Amino acid sequence: MTIIARNIVSSAALSALLLLAGTGVAAAADYDIVISGGRVMDPESGFDKVANVGVKDGRVVTISDTKLSGKVELDAAGKVVAPGFIDLHAHGQHDVGQQYQVRDGVTTAIDAEGGAMPMAPYFKALEGKSLINFGASASQRCARVQVFTGRPCGGNPASNPEASATWKFVLSERRDAMTSPATEAQTQAEIGLMRQAVRDGAVGFALGIEYTPGAGRAEIYDMFKAAAAIKAPVFVHVRQRQPDAAPGVPIAVAQEVIADAAVTGARLHIAHIHSTGLGDTPTLIDMVTKAQARGLDIDTEAYPYTAGSTMLGSEFFGEGWQKRSNISYKDVQWPETGERLTEESFNAYRKQYPNRTVIVHMIPEASVDAAIANPNVLIASDGQAWVTSGEHPRGAGTFSRVLGHYVRERKALDLMAALRKMTILPARRLEEIAPVMKNKGRLREGSDADITIFDPARIIDRATYEKPMQPSDGISYVLVGGQLVVRDGKIVQGLFPGKPIRSQTLPD
Repeated sequence: MTIIARNIVSSAALSALLLLAGTGVAAAADYDIVISGGRVMDPESGFDKVANVGVKDGRVVTISDTKLSGKVELDAAGKVVAPGFIDLHAHGQHDVGQQYQVRDGVTTAIDAEGGAMPMAPYFKALEGKSLINFGASASQRCARVQVFTGRPCGGNPASNPEASATWKFVLSERRDAMTSPATEAQTQAEIGLMRQAVRDGAVGFALGIEYTPGAGRAEIYDMFKAAAAIKAPVFVHVRQRQPDAAPGVPIAVAQEVIADAAVTGARLHIAHIHSTGLGDTPTLIDMVTKAQARGLDIDTEAYPYTAGSTMLGSEFFGEGWQKRSNISYKDVQWPETGERLTEESFNAYRKQYPNRTVIVHMIPEASVDAAIANPNVLIASDGQAWVTSGEHPRGAGTFSRVLGHYVRERKALDLMAALRKMTILPARRLEEIAPVMKNKGRLREGSDADITIFDPARIIDRATYEKPMQPSDGISYVLVGGQLVVRDGKIVQGLFPGKPIRSQTLPD
């Protein structure tokens, strides 16, 4: 009887193996997560096909026509399965900000334009506590604060309470850190701090030149040279638009940084080209396109809104701000109440709340349309930290607004082109300095399982200027590092799979 029993077991095992072989499913293909029947889109290769995706140990293991089995199985029929969105311009790197961003499909958020410094407290504040991947550039503004005042920022000024306290001190008592020219020694001290920050994990140089009007052209040129020497990309918020008799001032301030990049060989990313260019945005886009055609490593970004946002006490609102941006008090909105400001309320709030952000209605709609429709202008939110009941809707709705309003409703660009602007293009901007990005922004076998699954017929932003804290609709599932952090449109509680995006080690 023992022999017969063994023969029966052996026959059953053999039958099972034959069955598995016949269906193309092996025992090893028991995936952690299977995404079935979705429209899989990979902007790197152009792959666009209904398929099944198998995820194991944080990676995409297979993309196949064959039915797959997994511990968790997600039905993606009728939905798009795309690489997780990468936001290169995200200031709101904290729990509340990440909750809105991940429900907008973002799996990696980098504060490249504002930056952080020093890096150790920045990474410590986020590691083990992040829904999504995170990183930052080395902040020129923080370097200036430390050199001029001796007080470090303490991490990320947009999200860290200690950093915010330092920033309030600067805006109320030491504005000279932003407005005074730097000596050669001070410039080199700033550069030394920024180089050290890159060694400590920063993914580039963040130059917020509009907010440091004291920074002369030689100081900025020296920073480009220093960045080029260590192959660090330069992320720039261009200089203030100081009016002069000749039209086209936005063109001139962009020409400064394009020239510095061309001469030094630095890789350049220009922040929010439409709020920089205003009515001259088409010309700026053309300049970037022509520079790319000539082999310069330059790109730019935009968000799909006609209003910007910045700190009320910043140098953006220094003397002459109305003329520089062709706006007035009524174009400035206080997020907590939705009210448009008057001269009286503007002055009162600016004195009492210098590090609070306001919404600034100043960008022509035609400029937004031109930037969003251009296939080579990246999508980035410029989302602020959520510290009140408001702020700006771009921190919650940027990516869904592009996919819902500009792709589906207006047909300003096709879906693959839009995804390319949200995934592979921002990944490529960082992958030389942060090689981990070579496996992000793609959806292929071996890529990181940072994946966003959305309904193309439903996806839309819900955040408004009056009610900005509203999550987007139509994002069904989001995976970060192979972990399901959004399921059926809701955040899965207790998971923090976000990893730091760090620069590679640099030589001394």
